[in-house]
Amino acid sequence: MGSNTCCCQSDGCNHNPLPAFRRNLTENGLRCPSCSTFLKETCTPTEETFCLGEETRCVTMTGLMHPGVKFASQGCAMENTCHIKPGTLVPSGSHLLTIKKISCLPSPQASGKAE
Repeated sequence: MGSNTCCCQSDGCNHNPLPAFRRNLTENGLRCPSCSTFLKETCTPTEETFCLGEETRCVTMTGLMHPGVKFASQGCAMENTCHIKPGTLVPSGSHLLTIKKISCLPSPQASGKAE
């Protein structure tokens, strides 16, 4: 999931839409355990995912998908994801997620990749 943000400092400065969010989809040689589930507060990783672009952290996130459906996910994330505070509302597609808990670890190097 990704988004762009812009702080508005004067009246009417937010009348133009933000540019589309663009992701770097190049594998960076890092990897993280991966899983996601709904209706539960935990998920058990069954595979690893290769991180892309600036994703250097492994994230574990739990919360609520409105209207009140629990979710849990693990995977790669950018450093700024690790600073999301509990209670933050995050738009994701047609859903609005409320983050309950988030933790991050550095992403390990993929085996067979140069450091």
